[in-house]
Amino acid sequence: MKFQNRKYLFLVCLVFISLPGFSEDQAWFRMIGYSEDGAFAAWQMGGIQDGSGFQWTDMEILSTESSQQVDRYYHVWDDYVDELPGEADLASSEAEILELCRKYDIEPGTYDPPLIYHPLTDLGADRDSVSFCLETYSPRYCSDQMLLTVSLLPTEMEEGYPDWFPNPVTPILYIFQDSTSSLLFSEKEALPQLYTMDFDYSIAAVYRNPVLSDRLLVVLHSVRPGFEGPDGRFRVVCGSI
Repeated sequence: MKFQNRKYLFLVCLVFISLPGFSEDQAWFRMIGYSEDGAFAAWQMGGIQDGSGFQWTDMEILSTESSQQVDRYYHVWDDYVDELPGEADLASSEAEILELCRKYDIEPGTYDPPLIYHPLTDLGADRDSVSFCLETYSPRYCSDQMLLTVSLLPTEMEEGYPDWFPNPVTPILYIFQDSTSSLLFSEKEALPQLYTMDFDYSIAAVYRNPVLSDRLLVVLHSVRPGFEGPDGRFRVVCGSI
């Protein structure tokens, strides 16, 4: 489905998260697509801020080689408290996202179905490790079986971090294949400012790069301190197998 035809999907997401709920909030996630050469990927999350009630959206473009953010679109509808943003406001935001995608030659919708997908509603999922295969040839035959694990490494607590929450962490991801293990992701540089407050990570989804087949994109559920409790967010990282 073309990105231009998805305007109402974005609106539906905003309507859904506007329903009454607990004071802390949980973001929604959407995969957008890859660049033609597979070097960049775009994804989006959004929600309603606890406390203010303002709706927000956050779109990131990252390098599939380094997992570093190369560009970002972030917007808060702080003029709308008792009603949803209008159709014109959503269309304007969508146009800016599309323009940013074009800058990196990203065509929305250019991604394959996830190899693994565990939304938070999947209460039976093991969120620290997932087993999957890269290709399935028949119901009883697949190839390249792998095990992906995430572990948490404590990081330095920034000044002003609320001490009633667990200490912040950074994720480390390993891939196990044919009795061997390899590091899929760890922080190669300083922890990005966006994620210095995250204190928990778990595996949400795994995508295979449709152009560079040796690269995986991993969607992580993350949790960070919020205005009135823990807030659920997402982080996306990449690695080569």
